[in-house]
Amino acid sequence: MNNQMTRTHIFVAAFFVVFFFLLYEAMRLLAPFSSALLWAGVIALATHPLYRKIRRLLRGRENVASIIMTLLTFVLVIGPTVFLFAALTAQVLDLYREVAHFIQSGKWVELWGKLKASFLGDVLAHPFFDELDIKGLVTKGLRDISSGMATQLGSALKNALLVLINFLIMLFSLFFFYRDGEAFFNAAIEILPFTDEQKLSITRKLSTTFSAVLNGIFLLALLQGIITGIGFALFGLPFSVFWGFLAFLLALLPVVGAAAVWLPGAIYLYLGGHTLSAILLGIWGVLLVSVPDNLLKPILIGKQARLPIFFMFIGILGGIKVYGVLGILIGPLVVTLVTVFIKIYRVEYASKKQEGPAESGAQS
Repeated sequence: MNNQMTRTHIFVAAFFVVFFFLLYEAMRLLAPFSSALLWAGVIALATHPLYRKIRRLLRGRENVASIIMTLLTFVLVIGPTVFLFAALTAQVLDLYREVAHFIQSGKWVELWGKLKASFLGDVLAHPFFDELDIKGLVTKGLRDISSGMATQLGSALKNALLVLINFLIMLFSLFFFYRDGEAFFNAAIEILPFTDEQKLSITRKLSTTFSAVLNGIFLLALLQGIITGIGFALFGLPFSVFWGFLAFLLALLPVVGAAAVWLPGAIYLYLGGHTLSAILLGIWGVLLVSVPDNLLKPILIGKQARLPIFFMFIGILGGIKVYGVLGILIGPLVVTLVTVFIKIYRVEYASKKQEGPAESGAQS
């Protein structure tokens, strides 16, 4: 009996040593393509409801449905994104040159004088603002933003071949994620050492959080960026693609929002003597950008995620820091998993530990 137990222990130990070694090596193999695989996974998950409808219409022909969805994703999502990136690259490089000329020519001093002479003069006359080198701070901020964006885009262009390879891998992976994604996910859930109820809780929480972040934060911020960019183009402000993209990024953050872009744009128009355009851009920003954001975001996030907004945004900011743009979606999912696992521990283990001493005391 002891020999049998010893052999079993040796087998289990050897199995897990080999298993974790192979798992480590598999992760090393996939690491160079992790970004492409993550993007494919996120896109497949976000568009999975549409895939299921197409598969139903095709009477379960998964290969055909997967090919159609991959082509649709390329045409409707990836294609416009590549076009936007090209336009953004051109505008950032132009903006960098414009900012450099703006600073060197001294036009900034003239604009600052107009600002102090405007209706904002009383605010800027406060002693607090006198102690700040606002001109220096704004100048440095403009220079840092434009040069930083130019550097990042320049680096991306240098790695164009690597970007192309990752793009092809993403498309290739996307097909298999559509076709076999459900099987992959179910297999991963099945090996978890939890009860069926706990597994169901994990999958539901992940699904609702992903939907809330996608609809209530990412897509809403994207919509705000698009509307802001359209407003800038309509009312005569240059670099509308860049400012729309910046509005999208700022709309992801709590408190700040896209108003940090369209409001300075309206002030710039006013100082330039375009009073009507400034007023119209202000109305555009309030009615079409900020008000819908404040109305829709609590509804889309609150009803679905049931995760405190503070944790949601900490997850987004931390996710962006670790995973880049993908972190907008991955960060909150990680935070959600942590909260689910804590809940499972509290229900299944911590409560039983408390019941144990109580039962012992009752028996004695």
